[in-house]
Amino acid sequence: MTEIPDINGLEPDARVFYDDHCPVCRATLERWRAVFEHRRIVFHAMREPWVRQVLRIPTEGFPQEMKLQPREGPMLGGLNAVAWMCRRVWWLWPAGVLMVVPGLHHLARMGYRYVARNRYCLGDVCPVATTHPNARHIAATTFLEMP
Repeated sequence: MTEIPDINGLEPDARVFYDDHCPVCRATLERWRAVFEHRRIVFHAMREPWVRQVLRIPTEGFPQEMKLQPREGPMLGGLNAVAWMCRRVWWLWPAGVLMVVPGLHHLARMGYRYVARNRYCLGDVCPVATTHPNARHIAATTFLEMP
């Protein structure tokens, strides 16, 4: 078994694994890290070798969504992971509950998947050349950085 880092000698309540090459992910994490780490939720880049081994990520593949491993319980991914984290913060708790309500969950999951699928092209940063000279990317980074 791989040695997994802890926080100050304590086992965290959850570990979140994110794409550290994603500009949206990095900006969001920079804004929200303190809120969640205060609640013993720690963040690790998926590209770290020990994370790839723990998550069994093949060298040629990469997950399309963040992953969350609570201390107890199954691994969560994507919107379910975000909802789990929100329900740990009293003032985000309503958003975490709304994310799992039938109907709203479907819409929120579609939104999460859209952002995850286009995460390298949001915020006017895109490694893929556009085909139309006047084409613009959706500048969602500002919205995602709001507390």
